[in-house]
Amino acid sequence: MTTENAVSAEDLKVDAKKMHISTTDVAIDIVGMHKWYGEFHVLKDINLKVMRGERIVICGPSGSGKSTMIRCINRLEEHQKGKIIVDGKELTNDLKK
Repeated sequence: MTTENAVSAEDLKVDAKKMHISTTDVAIDIVGMHKWYGEFHVLKDINLKVMRGERIVICGPSGSGKSTMIRCINRLEEHQKGKIIVDGKELTNDLKK
């Protein structure tokens, strides 16, 4: 094995002072999202901000709405109230059936 293409730990260091996060670096912004299935209020006032490049874990007990929230973000389901903004574009409640 050769070391000509090896990357050192020093090459991977990032200068935190040079890093700048602006509002354009927000990948997903959820503000006051609600979702109902009939009378059942599945998601209640969800607020979440995920920055570009950030990785998050959504965990909770079975039936707590994790998959429903992800389906709303991916536009597989409609949310009834609140805002979902992905890459600066607000997702509206106008899914084509």
